[in-house]
Amino acid sequence: MCSNVMLHQNIIKNNVKKRRKLISTFLKRQQHYRINNTVDKWIEAYIDNDFHGHFRMTRSTFTKLVSMFRQDAQMDVSYTGGHEPLSIEKKLLITLWYLAKEGAMFTTGEFFNIAKSTVKKAVDLVVNQLCKFSSKIIVWPKKSDCVEIAKVFHEKSKFPGVIGAIDGCHFTVKPPADQQDSYTDRKLNKSILMQGICTSNKIFTNVNVGFPGRLHDARVFVNSQVYIKVDEEGQEELFYSNIYHLLGDSAYPNLSWLIVPYKDYGNLNSRQRQFNYTLSKARVCKEHAFGLLKGRWRRLLYINTTNMKKASKIILACCVLHNFCLLNDDYLDVVVENILKVNESQEHTRNRFEILTGDVKRNEILRLLNI
Repeated sequence: MCSNVMLHQNIIKNNVKKRRKLISTFLKRQQHYRINNTVDKWIEAYIDNDFHGHFRMTRSTFTKLVSMFRQDAQMDVSYTGGHEPLSIEKKLLITLWYLAKEGAMFTTGEFFNIAKSTVKKAVDLVVNQLCKFSSKIIVWPKKSDCVEIAKVFHEKSKFPGVIGAIDGCHFTVKPPADQQDSYTDRKLNKSILMQGICTSNKIFTNVNVGFPGRLHDARVFVNSQVYIKVDEEGQEELFYSNIYHLLGDSAYPNLSWLIVPYKDYGNLNSRQRQFNYTLSKARVCKEHAFGLLKGRWRRLLYINTTNMKKASKIILACCVLHNFCLLNDDYLDVVVENILKVNESQEHTRNRFEILTGDVKRNEILRLLNI
């Protein structure tokens, strides 16, 4: 009897050992084969033009970007065993490569000799940090800055008092299955809408990202930071004086701080048509800004994620990098993409005061242009 009990116990022990061995085999970290491509040496060997082409910024701009990131202690990870943690430089290079190209994370990982999961962690970390930097890099002009901004606009187009051009831009995304309708825009693409305000030098001074592509520009406008601030605190909070204003297309309302073209129903005189042409010439910078943004950061041509919050962060991060490069005189020769919109005939509801002040100011500018 005793021997049977001992035999039974031995069988149980052996089964437990087998199960443990089987579990440990499954849990064992898989060792993926990777080509020893010594990517760091490749990058160091790139001539300046190749570095600029792959990472969309010069080496000097990259050095400044690294310096800005070093101020954040969260980017440094101490070594605790296993693989060496990625340096700040490596994390930034991985993210810039990913944002500059249209390939998958897997492809990026193959180039940098790291796992796809490591690429994801690096990209998420850098993108989140870039979004935190947005308040320092995407800045509304101060009163003293408005003089110079308006001067440059006037030199290029003869249009007075302009401190920014406003417009919306669609970014193709892959929304969740239950939100397809909300993100379907007028061209039947699935997109996120961003409202951007930029100077004649194509630098963004304000962006609002994350609106479903189905919304009209006027709807986005009344829910934007700029409109809400002016509505609640007054025009002087952002425009300082009645002489300053933004320029928009006919999708926007005509306000004392936002001048748009005369609506053409076939009844415009020659001076009003010339006014519309001059206004269009002055605000062409916004088309160039959006074109350069998508041309530099090709990831924005199609953001392959069903997480709309993450997609919005990627767009904002690219806007921060766009400004950072231009502020450091880092330009990129790309073909400005045709992202012109077909204006919709949707009217924006305005109160009587807005109608009076906006139309009076537009007529006064028409008189000053002497056309």
